[in-house]
Amino acid sequence: MNETIALLAGRVLDGELLERAEIDTLLRESEGDYDDLLYWANKIRQKFFGNKIKVCSIVPGRLGGCDQDCAFCAQSARFNTAVGKKPQFLSDEEILAGAAQAAKNKVSNFGIVYSGRAVTATQLGRIEKLVRRIKDAYDLGVCGSFGLISSEQAMRLGRAGMSRYNHNLETSERYFPSIVTTHEYADRVRTIEVVKGAGLAICAGGIFGIGETEADRVDMALELRRLGADTVPMNFLHPIKGTPLGRAETIKPRQILRIVAIFRFILPKTNLKIAGGRVLNLRDLQSWMFYAGATSILSGDYLTTSGRAVSEDMQMLADMGLEVTD
Repeated sequence: MNETIALLAGRVLDGELLERAEIDTLLRESEGDYDDLLYWANKIRQKFFGNKIKVCSIVPGRLGGCDQDCAFCAQSARFNTAVGKKPQFLSDEEILAGAAQAAKNKVSNFGIVYSGRAVTATQLGRIEKLVRRIKDAYDLGVCGSFGLISSEQAMRLGRAGMSRYNHNLETSERYFPSIVTTHEYADRVRTIEVVKGAGLAICAGGIFGIGETEADRVDMALELRRLGADTVPMNFLHPIKGTPLGRAETIKPRQILRIVAIFRFILPKTNLKIAGGRVLNLRDLQSWMFYAGATSILSGDYLTTSGRAVSEDMQMLADMGLEVTD
């Protein structure tokens, strides 16, 4: 067994947080001792989360027609993708039906996602009403992702019953301008701080396989730790034809598991949610994500790509002896 990895894991298990130099050591040591890394990541997961796993599902309240230029995203109107350049809106009935299905599937967390930089006052009012209806009818944990929002908007969402807000950093501050030019990294950080100040839980993560370095991944993880994200979605590039990254190579399954394990060491008490690109990238190793330290999954379809049936994910969790929690 690698003594250095075991020593670092012992510190994390004792409640300490690794510093940057220690994380760099972990990266070097784990290159040759992959199995040890996963072994200890699993021990950290078990120590702080037991066998409890959160399951989330989402619906696109507004799909496509986005004026931003995130290089990986099929929803940008700047790219020629199958999604289209005009936004498409789900009706109230369709969103409520999605919530009903989530409740039927025993998924305890339901997210509504709007494409675009921000929502209008009219759209925010509609979202508030939907959140109240979903809470009253299904008692689900309701999450939202509506781009850049103000403190007043965040507080309104909280009063309506929304418990968590999603706003991803996507990558490190250094690499961010390479994938987005229509807004700044600081805008995303500011939104997360605003949402946190309004009392909502923070769901913030990023996407891997977009040309970032290992150092960029660590930078993002440390920033998410500083910001106090309680849930970190980990997305893995699903190349979409027509986007600047449409021909990029996907990350290999074992490399993904290593990324998850490193994040578990850095963020020992944070929910790590394996989200977009899971099916395409992990393939037959999907169940291994929990051994690597994952504690949450996005189940069902994603925004513009197909996911995995909730029933299949629930069976996987049951087979592994893992318990679905709120």
